[in-house]
Amino acid sequence: MLHLKEYLSHVKPGIALDVGTRFGEFAFTLVEAMPEGSRVIGIDCDAATVEQAKEKSAGKGVEFQVGDGAHLDFADGSVELAAISNTLHHIENYDAVLDELVRVLRPGGTLLINEMFSDNQNEAQQTHFAQHTLEAKLDMISGGFQRPTWKKDEILAILDRLHLKDVQVLEMLEEEKMDRKLAEKTPKLTAAVEKKAAGHPDFDALMAEAREIQARVEKTGIQRCTQLVYIGRK
Repeated sequence: MLHLKEYLSHVKPGIALDVGTRFGEFAFTLVEAMPEGSRVIGIDCDAATVEQAKEKSAGKGVEFQVGDGAHLDFADGSVELAAISNTLHHIENYDAVLDELVRVLRPGGTLLINEMFSDNQNEAQQTHFAQHTLEAKLDMISGGFQRPTWKKDEILAILDRLHLKDVQVLEMLEEEKMDRKLAEKTPKLTAAVEKKAAGHPDFDALMAEAREIQARVEKTGIQRCTQLVYIGRK
């Protein structure tokens, strides 16, 4: 993520957790942002994903562990930085996870939330929002859980009850390589609908949605939505 390190200059060497890490995409950003002597640990609830992450990312500075974000295997006050990136909307009881992240932070430790939001995005970013919305629908159909993307103020309302100190609320963009990955996914949307929604009552509507997104990409391009980055201290 562009320029994140400059906003973490106060962070001391220690443990940095990335909860819901998947393959460590955000954890690698933390490796670059954390001071020398730190440990970056990516935690995911899916054991198969963790094993794949270990295989793909050996030597890149991230330790991967299986774990439940609502029941972290870390002592109170043992962590310097706890983060969750573009994962809150995948969690049904996100308050429990947020409380757990705060619990493991040392006094003065840093909570970092990174979450895309849906409002005030340019045309290319609105195309990404449409694509993400379709993927959320398909995820729900196939047994996963994913809410529609929140607006910026909705995310801030969720985080406000944590009562952290020295809060910074930033808007940041991902690197351009992330936009290229989105463009590479777009031609596969109709195949994803066929795979995950065949026989579903909304199949025709979902297929039309996929084709409309493909047409939008041709017209507007596609760019990752701006991210809300929330940094606060315990």
